[in-house]
Amino acid sequence: MINDIYPFGACFIADSALSMECDRGKIEECGEQELCGAVVLQEHIVKNGEVFSERKIPEQLMDIFAGGNYGLAFMDNSMAKEQRRFALRSLHDVGFGKATLERVVGNIIWNITFGITLEFENPELVKFRQIQQDTIPLLANPFMMFVEQFPFLRKVDFLIGSPTKKLAKLNENIVDYFREEIRTSEANFNPDNRPSCYVEAFLGEAKRRADAGEPIRNFHFTQMLNCASTLWAAGFNTTVSVLRMAIIELVNHPEVQRKMQKEIDYVIGERRIRNEDAKLLPYTCAVLQEVTQLLLAPQSFLSSRWFTTTEEFYRPDYFCPERHLNEHGIFVKDSRINPYSIGKRSCIGEQLARMESFVMTATFVQSCNFTPVSKVPPALEFTTGLSRTVEDFLVKIQPRN
Repeated sequence: MINDIYPFGACFIADSALSMECDRGKIEECGEQELCGAVVLQEHIVKNGEVFSERKIPEQLMDIFAGGNYGLAFMDNSMAKEQRRFALRSLHDVGFGKATLERVVGNIIWNITFGITLEFENPELVKFRQIQQDTIPLLANPFMMFVEQFPFLRKVDFLIGSPTKKLAKLNENIVDYFREEIRTSEANFNPDNRPSCYVEAFLGEAKRRADAGEPIRNFHFTQMLNCASTLWAAGFNTTVSVLRMAIIELVNHPEVQRKMQKEIDYVIGERRIRNEDAKLLPYTCAVLQEVTQLLLAPQSFLSSRWFTTTEEFYRPDYFCPERHLNEHGIFVKDSRINPYSIGKRSCIGEQLARMESFVMTATFVQSCNFTPVSKVPPALEFTTGLSRTVEDFLVKIQPRN
């Protein structure tokens, strides 16, 4: 069983009951074991995926965010297999990974989950972004770690500002909105039509089971609500984190920004960028991979032993996209740099998230210039909660002529 999965699959802490072989001999019942490094993780987490497919459930966080063990993130193994298979199948059926989604790239997560699009000025988008910003420092509060070990502390958290109650309130604001969207989908649902989004696919599966006299099992409203919430939160946060990191690095390294623009101008011109263009833009892909590597190296987590070690990466803290190009200028994908984890519990939205990150970043660089607001470029500072993101910074954005 996996006790903890540190951000993005960089480091795994295995259960004390685990027995396995490694290059140092047999490891058996010796307390928590840290599996770290690309080769070791590939050997055990991927090749022995079933052994590592369980995940310890953070019961207090799940109670705050989901009201129990629901959603797609921290399910027990049998539920995870069923729900992941269904999610992957239904997301593919509604357009997951297809070119049609590129036309709504700014609204993808809403479109694929609820079948709706929101205008850029929609106050709900602004509100949800603010809620996420308010949530991160609460999740990073050391008190949350103690709450998992000593649940009674939730009853006295008012002594340090009530972080668990604030988390619950923030989450309630989002869940209430999702609940209304799902109710609307239920009212308009026609089982004779092909599902246009994840929620409709979920409703269709629940009806199919009911009509066939099969047990509903995990296809109930609470699970649907929390799956939708999980998809939205994961899809929104991952892409935004990559974009923020990319922009601040381009501001601090204008020569990299110019190289990206030169490549995009030469290969793409002014037409809309598509996901399939990635193979034509090696330098742009190298920049994104370098951005991801820097984003995956949190100093406050054990994963920093992998992403910041000179054994894995030469000068890992130095921004150098060229390290991901070979001598012929061809982009070399590095399997060690993976923000979507590995093994049986890897992110089901990896394909979508990669497409979003590439298309959005390349489109921004194609259309805009990013410069500092003063002679001093913005400092690279981070907040760390369940994931790592760049602190707010000021940047001047101007359309390219």
